[in-house]
Amino acid sequence: MENLTCIPLQQSMACSKSAKNMVDVFSNVPDTVIDKILEKLPIRMAAQTSVLSKQWERSWLSLIRLSFDSDFHEEHKNEDGSCNWQESSRIISRILLRHNGLVHHFNLYVPDHAIGDQMNLNQWISFLSKNGVQTIRINNSDHAMYITSCIFRCSELVYLELANFSLNPPPTYFHGFTKLKHLELISINFSEQNIFCSLVEKCRMLVTLKLVECTGMDHVVIDTPRLETLILIGYFESLVFRNNVVSLTSISLDLTTMPEQITVETFDSINLLASSCKLESIKFDGYSCQFLAAGSGMRSRPPSVTFNHLDELYLGGLNLSEFAEFRYLLSMIKSCPNIKKLDISILPIPWEIKYDQPILELDYNYKLDHLYEVNIEGIIGSSEELRLVIYLLAISTVLKNVFFKSVNCHTESQLEMYYVLLESQRASSKARVLFL
Repeated sequence: MENLTCIPLQQSMACSKSAKNMVDVFSNVPDTVIDKILEKLPIRMAAQTSVLSKQWERSWLSLIRLSFDSDFHEEHKNEDGSCNWQESSRIISRILLRHNGLVHHFNLYVPDHAIGDQMNLNQWISFLSKNGVQTIRINNSDHAMYITSCIFRCSELVYLELANFSLNPPPTYFHGFTKLKHLELISINFSEQNIFCSLVEKCRMLVTLKLVECTGMDHVVIDTPRLETLILIGYFESLVFRNNVVSLTSISLDLTTMPEQITVETFDSINLLASSCKLESIKFDGYSCQFLAAGSGMRSRPPSVTFNHLDELYLGGLNLSEFAEFRYLLSMIKSCPNIKKLDISILPIPWEIKYDQPILELDYNYKLDHLYEVNIEGIIGSSEELRLVIYLLAISTVLKNVFFKSVNCHTESQLEMYYVLLESQRASSKARVLFL
């Protein structure tokens, strides 16, 4: 019987030649192509390519993008299905220890029940600060821990995103992130009130600032001359813009809790933006409109302002049965003569007739010559909603569509609104009213 374990010499030589050709194929791949391939692979698969050739090993050990995301931790679990954070931490430390060259992008996901003293976060960020890191994303999913002060040594940072950490005052040697353009802080606890303001004012190149559910920053001061986009979600008692906020084009405020004390400071500061910058997009959600309407009501005669460059206006969390909020809504519409898109979100609460409230006079001589789309969400069929839409139809000369999305509005109420609007005067012959 033929010995199947024996390979003829000619066949053996052919296999050897084929293997050699395969090695040559991997060895001749350009470095730029290897880098692109490795960037697309999960960290585990990228590491495994080091066995292909010395060239692949060198590329792996000098990879400028390192991502230890949730998928990475899925590969290291205990028998009960929980993350083996000690093993994950050991692997991350070993990869960084063997790394040769710069690390421009670092992404880290900290899973549930990770133990802080096993994480070596201080060592990792210290390593990054010495290797030209430009982007850091760290998402601590389970609990707040203090971020290491080594983060302030990362002088080349352009993009910084942190979630679920506590932050102490910067060290005395910190003079700002001079290259930082994007700062995103999610559920960050500032241990002292002035930390946020002192941090942001030292980031003079900042273009985008996003703050979500942060604490310890009740009084927010924005003083960054290059800032273009501001997103603020959470609780604050006041928001102030300094005079040099000249580049701002988009602002989004979502006040999640109504402050107990109402002041005119934030209302006045928002109005100053009309003359200090060229805003193109405004979004006020949550309690923001109620807060600003209350501030407006503290002025005997609210100042007349005009946002000439505004294209999109979103006003949410509105209760149109409240005179102050309805007045604020109309004042904002009149302050934005060039808007192209208007979104209004109404609180889905039962409407009550308030006989003691004054009736607001509407200026039908005012025209919106650029508004082509209106979206209204949460309608319940109240007379104030109907009055608002009739007004918008009458003053919008190029309007195409008014979209309604109801919550507790019965079919009969929708039909009644539709018939009333069908007979109402329209400044645009192309205007359509559509119920979604």
